[in-house]
Amino acid sequence: MMPDFNKPTMIDTNGIQLAVYEGKPSGDAHPYPLILCHGMPELAYSWRHQFDALVEAGFHVIAPDMRGVGHSDAPPNKEDYKLDIRLNDLRGVLAHFGYEKAIFVGHDFGGAIVWGMGLYYPECVAGLISMNSPFADMPINPVELYEIMYGPKNYFAYFQTKECEDKFNSDPARTFRFYMRKDTGNGTNLSRNKKHDPESMSHVHWIHDNESTWPGEVIPSEKELQYYADSYARHGFVGALNWYRCLPYDFEQQQKTFPDGLPKIKQPVLAIGGELDFIASHVFYDILDDYCTDWEKVVIPECGHWSQQEKPEELNSIMVSWLRKQFM
Repeated sequence: MMPDFNKPTMIDTNGIQLAVYEGKPSGDAHPYPLILCHGMPELAYSWRHQFDALVEAGFHVIAPDMRGVGHSDAPPNKEDYKLDIRLNDLRGVLAHFGYEKAIFVGHDFGGAIVWGMGLYYPECVAGLISMNSPFADMPINPVELYEIMYGPKNYFAYFQTKECEDKFNSDPARTFRFYMRKDTGNGTNLSRNKKHDPESMSHVHWIHDNESTWPGEVIPSEKELQYYADSYARHGFVGALNWYRCLPYDFEQQQKTFPDGLPKIKQPVLAIGGELDFIASHVFYDILDDYCTDWEKVVIPECGHWSQQEKPEELNSIMVSWLRKQFM
């Protein structure tokens, strides 16, 4: 059931080609597919532990390498990565497979895609699952807000720089070893003090430290790390970083589209957080009453930010249980 991640299906959408990986049940599939949206620095491959469970639950599962990474096209201009453009990539995925609606699932920055679909294109959305990706209306553009809240060294600010891009690209395998770690008692490179504070939100600068000082344990195997590194070597990290570099444009578009404030998302929403995720802390989901009419929150114990890879069995059980309750 799990696809061959070396053999994507290339589909035309929104003026580019996206690499898509899919799995289908042997019998009739649920009328709503699941579209899995990865974060940064990730790939469709980040969902490798979810495919079998979700297909066995009866769903057509579709996971793209998002615009700019992996086997998908990587347009050259920063403005090619605005949120609305990336949302229309997914509308093209729906159209390609002949669906009008899907259940959108997003992790990390893929969660921004999921929330965006619910706000801008609710007619395409049957339900939403957000993991490690809280949502809130921002009073000013997020890059400015993060500097006010967390100081000039915060990771949003560093992601805007050529220095960051060059550092990530200089050794992709090392970049993934830096990020994809689980807590073994002393935190991880995302948070060494286990707090959501300016120190943790400036974590990216620790990538310049000697690797022997990095806390935690690498999650992917050497073979899996090599897949990530080889995939990102195609285009580098610039496409994924451009998602963050377009945040000011995205905020401006949001202000124009919703001048009176964000509408509530009416479709069912599942918000999943990790107990040990101090960057995208699950406590920030607690304001979702302001933005959703039908939602629930689940926290995975002893799990950090990389929930699909840290606690795959627990995550799969949570997702399948909710999907059966809501849609079957």
